[in-house]
Amino acid sequence: MPVPLDELRVKEEVNGVVRSIQALDPSRVEDIQFLSYVPPPADAAQLEEWGDRIRFIAMDLHRLLRLSHDKFWCQAIFDESLHSLIDTYLKNAPRSSEAVYGLPEDFQDQHDEVHRMIFMTCLRLATHKEDKDSFITPAVFGEIIYENFIFDIPKLFDICVLFGPSNEALLSKMINNIFTQQPKYYEDLSCAIPTIYQAFEDMKKKCGMPCSSDKSNSPQKLHDGKEDQTMETLSVLDLQDLILYIADIGVTLSSFVECHPAASQILHQTNFIQHLSELYDIVPALLSEVKKRDLEDYRLKQYLRQKVAQAKKSLMKTVHLIIYNCYLEPILENRNCPDDHVDGFIETLSAVLNERRFLADFESCYPFQNYMDILTQSSFDIDQTRIHYIQDAFSSAFATFGKRREPTGATTRGGRTSPDGSPGPIEDNLQGTSNTPIYSSTDKNNEDNLMGACAPVKTGVELDSMIAAVKDLLPDLGDGFIELCLEEAEYDVEKVINFVLEDKLPLSLQNMDRNLPREVRPQPEESAISHRASVFDHDEFDVFSKDKVDMSLVYKGKREKTDNVDLNAKDLVDVKSMLSKKYGYEKVYVEDSGDGDELYDDEYDDTYDTINVGADDADSADELSQIRPFTVPRVLKQRPEVEDNESEESSEESDKEAMRDNFVPNPALIRQRAEERAQWKHQRAQGQKSQSGGQPQNAKQDKKYDVKGGAKGKGQTGEVLKNRAWKEKHKSSRANHNRKYFSDKKRMA
Repeated sequence: MPVPLDELRVKEEVNGVVRSIQALDPSRVEDIQFLSYVPPPADAAQLEEWGDRIRFIAMDLHRLLRLSHDKFWCQAIFDESLHSLIDTYLKNAPRSSEAVYGLPEDFQDQHDEVHRMIFMTCLRLATHKEDKDSFITPAVFGEIIYENFIFDIPKLFDICVLFGPSNEALLSKMINNIFTQQPKYYEDLSCAIPTIYQAFEDMKKKCGMPCSSDKSNSPQKLHDGKEDQTMETLSVLDLQDLILYIADIGVTLSSFVECHPAASQILHQTNFIQHLSELYDIVPALLSEVKKRDLEDYRLKQYLRQKVAQAKKSLMKTVHLIIYNCYLEPILENRNCPDDHVDGFIETLSAVLNERRFLADFESCYPFQNYMDILTQSSFDIDQTRIHYIQDAFSSAFATFGKRREPTGATTRGGRTSPDGSPGPIEDNLQGTSNTPIYSSTDKNNEDNLMGACAPVKTGVELDSMIAAVKDLLPDLGDGFIELCLEEAEYDVEKVINFVLEDKLPLSLQNMDRNLPREVRPQPEESAISHRASVFDHDEFDVFSKDKVDMSLVYKGKREKTDNVDLNAKDLVDVKSMLSKKYGYEKVYVEDSGDGDELYDDEYDDTYDTINVGADDADSADELSQIRPFTVPRVLKQRPEVEDNESEESSEESDKEAMRDNFVPNPALIRQRAEERAQWKHQRAQGQKSQSGGQPQNAKQDKKYDVKGGAKGKGQTGEVLKNRAWKEKHKSSRANHNRKYFSDKKRMA
C-alpha cells in the first residue's frame, strides 16, 4: 500500500551505520548551490557574464526537476538557495506588460528556458499528488507550503503577473489548489488588501493631494516650516516612479483576480470598489501632469502616458471582474438567491456615484449599458427607478470627463462602425498592455507626435484656418504669436486655447509679445522645369527627375531592319507576366492543320458584306453549340527560311497556291456562272416551246400550282386551297426566304 511522503521512512547508511530516517530530512538535501537571478544588464560589456549566470541557473533547475519526489521536496523545504532563486526571479524578471528588451538570440533562448523552468518548479511545488505512489497528505501539504514560506501572497501575485498571460488555464488550477489545501492564504489576502489602500494614500500625500485619512477628525500635524510637496514640484524621476508603481499595482490585481476568481469575494468583503473609487483621482491627476510636463525626451513622455493608461485599464478590469464574479455570474446561473445579488449590484454601484472621474473612466472601459442588458434578460424584479438613476449618473459623468473613440472605417461607403463614436478610454491610442517596445508606437495617428520637432510643418490654407479658429475665441492675440503657439502645441488648436486661458504657456513662449504679427515668408521662385509638362515625364530616361539613367538601355546609332524582338527572351518574361495580370492576357495554343484554305486573306472582297443576309433567320441549336475554330492570321504564320536560290521559284508558286483564298469565290466568276445558267435555261425553254407548237409542256404544272383562284367572295376550289397550302409550306425555298441557304452555299463554293 502506498505511503504518503510525510509518513515515509527510508534507510540510509551514515558512517557505515544503516539507520531509518524520515524521507523529509535535511540530511538528504542534494549539494546544489542555486545562483540568485539578476535582470538583464543595460551595459553590453556585462552581457557575457549575465549569460553565464543564466546558463548555470538553467542547468541547476534541470537537475532539480529530474530529482525523485522525496528528494525534490527535501530540496524545496530545506534549500535556502532555491528559495532565494525563486524570490529574486519573481521580483526582478521582466513582466509580460513591459517591453521586450533587445537581447541576442542565444541569450534570449536561455532566458526563455529559465522562465519555463521556474514555472515548472512552481507548478510542481503546488502539486501534492504526482501519481498514485508519490503524494503528500493534503492537510500536511498545506502546512508545508505555508510554514516554510514556499508560497505567500506577494509570490502568488508575481506568479500571476509573470505566467498568467501564457498559461492562464494551468495557472488557475495551480492557484486554486494552493488556496484549497491551505485556507489560511485567504486570511493573508484579507490582510494584504489594506496595504494596497495605504500605498494609494502614500502616493496621494507625495503628490500633495488630500487623502481620505485627512478627512477624519484626527488632529492634524503642525506645520514644520517646510513647503508642502505638490504634483508640480515632483522631479521627473519621482513622477516616473509613482506612475510605474501604480501601473504595477493595477496589472498585479487584475492578473490575480483573473487567474483566481474566488479572490473577488475577499476583495468585495473589504469594500475594494468603494475604497478604490475614493483613491482613484490620483490616476487622472498623474495623466494631466504628464501632459503638462515639458520633457526633453518626448519618447519618455509617451511611455509615461502609456503606463498611466495601463494603470487605468487594469484597475477598471479588476472592478469589472469583481462585479461579474460576485453579482452577474450568479444572476446568469440563477444560483444562491439571485434577488440578493441584484440588490447587491445596485447598492455597490450606488455607493460610488459621487466619484465622477471614476465613473467616467469605468464607463469608457465597460459601458453600463452592457450590465443593463444582462439584468433585463434575467427574470428577476429590478427597481427600474434606481437603475435609471445609476445610468443617468454614469452618463452625466462620462459627458463631463469622458472621451469617445474616433469613428473608424470608411466614411463614403457606410463603413463606419459607429457614426458618432463609441465610448472609449481617455487615452485610447495608448496600448499600455502590448508587448511592443517601450519607446515605440504602432498608431499612425501618433506618428507626428513621436517625430517631435521633426513633425511636418503646417503651411498654406491649413495653417491659416487654424490661426483663424484661435482668433475667433481670442481676437487680441497676434497672428505671429498664435503661429508660434501652434508650432509648440503640435498644431493642436484646443491645446493653444487651453494654454492661453489657463495661463500655462510653455517657457519658450512666456516672454513673447502676444501681439506679435505674422512674418511674411518669401515665396520660393519656381523654376521653368516645375512648369514643364511632357508625356515623357518621370520615365526611365527623364534626366530632369532622375540623376542617373541606365545607359544600357540607350542604343547609339541606327538599328538594322532585320533586328527582331524575341518575345520569349528572359528580360521580357516579367513584362509579359505583368501585362497578363493587369489586362488579363492569356496564352492561346493553336494547332496548325497545314490546310491552306484556312489562311487569312487581307485582300478579302467585301462587296456583299453590307447585305444583311440571314439576319432574321432563327439559328438552329446545332449552329449555336458549334464554335468556329480559331484560324491563325497569315501575317502571323511562321514561314520557313529559304535555304537556296533554286527553291525560291518553287516556293513562290506554292505560296501563291497557299495564298489562294477559297473562303469567298470571286464575284465576277459567280456572275459569269449565273449568266451561263440563265442562258442555258432560256435556250431550253425556247426549244421546248417550239416542239410543242407554242405551248410549254409544264402548262399543266403551272395550272396545278395556281394559287390565285377566282374572285374574292365567291369561294375557291379545293385545288387552289391545296396549292396555297403547298406554297405556304415550301416558301422558304424560293424568293427572299432562302438567304441563309444560299449564303451557306456561297461560302461552301
